[in-house]
Amino acid sequence: MTRPDVQQAGERADLTGLGRPELAELADHLQPGERVLDVGTPLHAGVFGLLVLTDRRLLFRKVGRQATAVALDLADVEGVEWKRSFRGRSRLAVQTRDDELVFTELPNEQGAAIESGLRAARTTPRPAAPPARSAVPAPAPQTGGVRLDLAGRTALVTGSSQGIGLAIATGLARAGAAVVLTARGEARLAAAADQVRAAAEGAEVTTVAADVTSDAGTATLLAAVPDVDVLVNNLGVFGAQPALEIPDDEWRRYFEVNVLTAVRLIRAYLPGMRERGWGRALQIASDSAVVTPAEMVQYGVSTTALLAVSRGFAKEAAGSGVTVNSVIAGPTHTAGVEEFVRSLVGDLPWDDAQREFMRVHRPQSLLQRLIEPEEIANMVVYLASPLASATTGGALRVDGGYVDSILP
Repeated sequence: MTRPDVQQAGERADLTGLGRPELAELADHLQPGERVLDVGTPLHAGVFGLLVLTDRRLLFRKVGRQATAVALDLADVEGVEWKRSFRGRSRLAVQTRDDELVFTELPNEQGAAIESGLRAARTTPRPAAPPARSAVPAPAPQTGGVRLDLAGRTALVTGSSQGIGLAIATGLARAGAAVVLTARGEARLAAAADQVRAAAEGAEVTTVAADVTSDAGTATLLAAVPDVDVLVNNLGVFGAQPALEIPDDEWRRYFEVNVLTAVRLIRAYLPGMRERGWGRALQIASDSAVVTPAEMVQYGVSTTALLAVSRGFAKEAAGSGVTVNSVIAGPTHTAGVEEFVRSLVGDLPWDDAQREFMRVHRPQSLLQRLIEPEEIANMVVYLASPLASATTGGALRVDGGYVDSILP
């Protein structure tokens, strides 16, 4: 049975996609006499889970068979920052004595309730906790392990003023790379650079405002950044349109932007990588490259071509220490995708729109939710690192299991 306070808190929150078993199991992780005030369902460090505010602690439990927990005593909370989003998803940052915990994609109502409850709970006197029970000593902290070290490398990410491109640039900066952001708008690039610096302390960030779909814009970029160690071709366009109504000019536009832009930049930067004996060229493709969507055939065809571009240039780089790969991204939560989703399902509240889109248009997804940009970035950072030295000519999937195939 679910405890009454847990059940009541659960009834105040939208737990769609979470399931009630997690609420029932929560009681097993509470201390004697600990009372649940509110619950929410955010992302933390790119992982979906259950956020629980009690009168003593703030808990985050990752949903899944191997659930892990973050447990923060309210006495260690030094500040709370809550930002409501017009998209209906808020951000909650909790400052502690030593760190900051950030919870994203939290429904606004849950964010407001937890933020308010967190402030109130910290200032409300409560009885002393019962004596701690004896427990098995915690294992010693893990040392060593995987390190994605890109210190001393320069990484260029196209289309990086927002969305997946910005998440990739941030991930590369956190790994130590000096990152170059490029897009058309100077103001948006400046704001994006500030976000990268805030997320990666001490990051070296450069911006180049240029339209790299044009010869002039490409020349501007190459003049400003003549050499890079890591090239991430993220720029792309997509949109829904009936297949029989797509004119030739639209087909050409998709091929120019999604394929030839990547070709030009690989052609420009690959020779320098080969001469130095190290480099990474990465193309952000889509599951549409493998499962052509009926509502945007032109996009699917262009991303299929992008996989072939990567394979072909990987052969050109054979034996040089340079790797060339594609990342097949599944349905990902970005501002552009939100517009695309609404164009297909109508002007529903975002949570309802996302569920309807996945149910009707992407039912094959095993994840059954949109992927977050940071989850795409994690794969890109790995492929850009020295650890991926034996992976080249490949198309690696971050698609939430959408493509029903063992291989792409």
